[in-house]
Amino acid sequence: MEQVLVKEESQLEDEDIQVYNAAQVRVEHLVKEEYEVDEDFAMQDFMMETRQPPINQLAEISQRVRALETALETNTKQLAETTNQVARMADLLESFLFKGKAKDVTVEVAFPVASEEDLVALELKISSVSKERYMEAITKILKRNHLPKAIKGILTEPLLCAYNIDGLNGKKSLKAFPKFFSVMIDSISTLEGQQPAEKALAHALTCAKNNANKKRKKLM
Repeated sequence: MEQVLVKEESQLEDEDIQVYNAAQVRVEHLVKEEYEVDEDFAMQDFMMETRQPPINQLAEISQRVRALETALETNTKQLAETTNQVARMADLLESFLFKGKAKDVTVEVAFPVASEEDLVALELKISSVSKERYMEAITKILKRNHLPKAIKGILTEPLLCAYNIDGLNGKKSLKAFPKFFSVMIDSISTLEGQQPAEKALAHALTCAKNNANKKRKKLM
């Protein structure tokens, strides 16, 4: 009798263990399913957060890009046209300035300079590269005679009367053309037996004006 009871108790324990194991397996399965469901929802949330902007925003961005491209193309065309116009104007100006004049073979301006427009053109043509060539040309002219007379080979008499060094006494200033003025001073400095270049230039300009006034008085 006791053996039968022991056997029944043993069977009950085995059945309890099986029920417990089955319950534990079921719980683990439910936990796994819940985790997979949560993982799916997390993935969907991530996809929604990284989703591309709405179509209307993309359309607006595309429209702005096209507008910028159009504006850039227009500005590029205008710049090209302006460059061409400047080049044509430079060619026309050069043709006008040098029409009927014999150019010096070493420089791009004919001497003597006859007008303020020619003086502007000369100023624009003098550069760090060409300065030495203009100095050589002007020095060669100045060595032909005494400075008050030789300077008439650089500037015509009307310009000599209209300008002085600093633009005083109602005259225009040669220093307004700094590159040309620098070439003149450097060229005069190479002449022998001259006083300081700026002083010598001022004296030459005064002499030129006095000679012009004497000519006018004789004509009157």
